[in-house]
Amino acid sequence: MTTSRSGILRVLLAGLVVGVATVGAAQAQVQPRRDSIPRNPDAELMFEQGLSAFERGAYDQAAERFRLVGDYSLNRKTTAALVMQGKALLRLGQHQKAVTALTTLLDRYPKTSYREEARNVLQAAQQRIKAGQTRVDTLHIGIVLPTADEYVGLTQAVFNGIRLAVDEHNGLRRRFVPPPGLQASTDSFDVVNTADVYDDSLAEAEGRTTVTTTTDTVRVDSMKVVTEQRGRPDWVAKMHFRAVSGGKKSARAATDSLVTTDGVDIVLGPLFSRTARTAGGAAERARVPLIAPLATDGSVSKGRTHVFQANPTVPLRGRIMARFAAQSLLTKRASIIYEKGNATSRQMAKGFRTAAKKHDLKVPFVLKLDNPRKWSQLPEAIQDDSTITDSMFAATEAFYLPVAGRNASGKIQDALTGMSRLNTEARILGNSYWHSLTVKQEASAFTATYANDFNVQTGRPEVQDFMRRYRMLTGNTPDDLSVPGQRLAYTGYDITQFVLSGLSPAPPGPSPEDLRTEVAYEGLGIRIHFREENVNRAMFLQRYRNNRIESVR
Repeated sequence: MTTSRSGILRVLLAGLVVGVATVGAAQAQVQPRRDSIPRNPDAELMFEQGLSAFERGAYDQAAERFRLVGDYSLNRKTTAALVMQGKALLRLGQHQKAVTALTTLLDRYPKTSYREEARNVLQAAQQRIKAGQTRVDTLHIGIVLPTADEYVGLTQAVFNGIRLAVDEHNGLRRRFVPPPGLQASTDSFDVVNTADVYDDSLAEAEGRTTVTTTTDTVRVDSMKVVTEQRGRPDWVAKMHFRAVSGGKKSARAATDSLVTTDGVDIVLGPLFSRTARTAGGAAERARVPLIAPLATDGSVSKGRTHVFQANPTVPLRGRIMARFAAQSLLTKRASIIYEKGNATSRQMAKGFRTAAKKHDLKVPFVLKLDNPRKWSQLPEAIQDDSTITDSMFAATEAFYLPVAGRNASGKIQDALTGMSRLNTEARILGNSYWHSLTVKQEASAFTATYANDFNVQTGRPEVQDFMRRYRMLTGNTPDDLSVPGQRLAYTGYDITQFVLSGLSPAPPGPSPEDLRTEVAYEGLGIRIHFREENVNRAMFLQRYRNNRIESVR
């Protein structure tokens, strides 16, 4: 059963919610009055965006906006968003997801004024599932990762992230169970292997590579890990793995094999620019979308319609910072200081200057430092450069300092020391190396603002849940890995979630246009939005203020 447009608007504009009850009728608590539920302007804006998308028939965008409302703590749009998320999913034909959203609403908020409306939509979704009207199909995901000894830890991390996202989509859940009659001295138990669920070719792949997705046993505090099938998705995601055992030829062969033998719909990987460029060529010829997780060299996707880069290129990072400075910070003049012997620093500076021209951001001067030691000697370096006049310096409202390379944190501390000796109140603009500094007070003095490509907030419930599920899969948490490994666990999960939310196996199959036009994705560690391009243009914007890091956007 669906509602008319007037009925939809009536439900939406009412915007009523009631209080929280613990899940389960037996645990229901007295719910708070509506006037005790806080308003949340951000959640309300997200809700209105969802409503607008729903009214114009953009149901995928609407479902995502309504889902994001639920990421905020309880507010006056929480329950309305769950109802509308269910309706949008129903319109999309994603009936099982609609059932999940509406069941969540009825379980958590049993006294909601939307109860009858939710039950009607829930009944419609369940009837369509029962009548066999849902599409039962498979999205085939190819995975190309290196297995050389120096990379196996990184490969394992990104693969585990992909695996968790696929299992979640397919309705697989793991949980701890205390085995009956457990001996106090026993702390290892069988782990259910889910590789062959839906006849997954991963089971064969595990036998011929060094990648290990699950082990026979795992030590998890005297608790048994069991895997359960909880519901069936509208369509199934299936993984196909190929190893890159060498260089470019191996990457090309692995991609060709996935396309010709397994008939994959999309390829994730390889990790690095050199092999991703070659694998991308094979994917482009086969007209199969490929997403490179880490590649930052623009040549990977340049001139190609089917190849995407989830990691912003180095020059693009500078362009994103310049655009933000001009459009959001309303900066009119920003000077650039970079280390000319550092290719990454130099490319970001070039990207910043290119975008500055486009956005009418004036650049009074550009200072090229001869070596890393010059960061602590900025007053002397500026004084020694005859092209920099006093008026140029005085006109500067912000300094872009794209510090990069080895000992970047040490360089940044030196740069802050040098800046403190300049008689200026200008803001510092930076890049991802400025994240999580120990010298927060010094950075706060200049309201250091930077574009960051990776940011995990461990206090978020979604991140906590991911860490628990990662531990049940592997026996440890992402935080037990090296920093690159931790990053790739989250990155693998986020990229796969983005793919699963934006693609469908329905004929004629996934299209690169689906990725370019997909709504912005807010992940656990990364943001993804291609904005009708082939390189991810979504980053976190953060700043130091009052001796701590704040999110600006």
